[in-house]
This record gives sequence, C-alpha cells and structure tokens, in this order.
Amino acid sequence: MKPSLDRTLKILWLAIGALLLLVLMAGGLMVLAQVIGNADAGREAARAVGGPPAAAREARPVRYGMPDSIRGTGTRIVLVSAGAGPAYESRRESYGSSSQGTGTEVNVMFLDGDGVRLLLDRAASIREVSYPRAGADEAPREWISYVLALDDTDRSGALDARDGVALYVTDLDGRNLRPVLSPPLRYQAHDALGPSRILVYALQGAPGAAADDERMRQRAFIYDVRSGQLAPYAALDSAAERAGRILQR
Repeated sequence: MKPSLDRTLKILWLAIGALLLLVLMAGGLMVLAQVIGNADAGREAARAVGGPPAAAREARPVRYGMPDSIRGTGTRIVLVSAGAGPAYESRRESYGSSSQGTGTEVNVMFLDGDGVRLLLDRAASIREVSYPRAGADEAPREWISYVLALDDTDRSGALDARDGVALYVTDLDGRNLRPVLSPPLRYQAHDALGPSRILVYALQGAPGAAADDERMRQRAFIYDVRSGQLAPYAALDSAAERAGRILQR
C-alpha cells in the first residue's frame, strides 16, 4: 500500500505544480497584454492632443508686439503668436475692443506691477480677444473675453482654425480665467450687454443626437460676469421660435 500511496502523492504534486505553472504563464501573458495596450493608448492620446513632438514645438518662434493699455486698470496686454512671419510691430489697431485673431495667436501676456504673466499654460489657438481699450469711445465693462480652441477636435494633430472653439472670460487684469458655456452647448457668438453682462449665442442639439450644426437649435443666454451665472434669454428665444412657426405656415 505504501508504494502506491507515494506514487499518488507524486502525481498529485506534479499536477499541482503543472497547474501553478499554467497560472503563472497566464498571468504573465495578461500583464504583457496590458503593457502593450497601455502603450498603444498612450500613443493614441499623444497623437490626438499632443500635436507635433515637443522638440518641434519648442523650435517654433513666437512673435509679440508693444503692450496695449486696458482701460480702468494699470495692466497692459500683449498677444503672442507662433510662426515664422514678421514680428508684431506697434500696431494697436490690430487689437481693438473686439479684435479678430490672425489665426496664429497662441497666448496672451499681461504686464503689471507684479511682472509679466501668461494667460494660458497649455497650447491654444486664439481666434478673438475683446477688451476695453484706453481712450476708446465705448461703454465701460468689467471683463476680457477670449474665443479660443484648446482641444484638437478634428484630430489633425494640431490646433488650428478647423478646431471647435469655446468662450472664456477673465477679469480686466487677466486673472480668474473661466469658461462661459458648458457642454453640450457650443459657442456661436457673443457681445457686451452692459458693464458686467454678456449676450451669448450657442447651439444645442437634442440629447443623443449627432453634432450637426444645421440641425441644432440656436439658444440665447445672458452671462453675468460677477456671479458667473449663465441664464437663458427667454424673450429672445421665444420670439425666434415664433418666427420659425411663421415660416412653417
């Protein structure tokens, strides 16, 4: 009986060892697959939002011009552009109270008693900067607005005019940057509505619907800069809906 028992124990230990070996091999394969998957995901994320390699971005020259005064403050503003074109000259008319960007603006600098500050700490494509200019004949206001793209929405590998934009505001000294709209609202246009309010147009699609501008509903909002609250402009929306019903008669 004893030799038979010994053989049974040996077979049992061999079976257990083989099972453990299979478990270790399976675990190793799972870890290897996870590592490969994470590497692929990292490369895809870098391709979608990273743009050109860091060395290539650092090699791009930047251009900036003479600072312009912001009315009612001791702060001055400078637009920063990227590219190989000529440096900005002192042409303050290029800013304006509602200036359109040239398509190469990537950041904004603010100069005050504390030194020089950058608005953004990440890549961007700035389409418009709107602020009250010193000496300009316009109504007073308490904010600076920025229309800019922060995300590579078309997955081209670079931020440019084809990417979706959003509306941001700061205080007149360039501090306290915050977005005006939140998804699923998509920015269309804006204008001043008093010193501390902004009229904002946005597109809003039905829940779960494809993001097709032609089928999205236009909405009007009033953004209060002091409180940060966004409220529907119900009277304007209602009149627009009546206009739409008239067309359907």
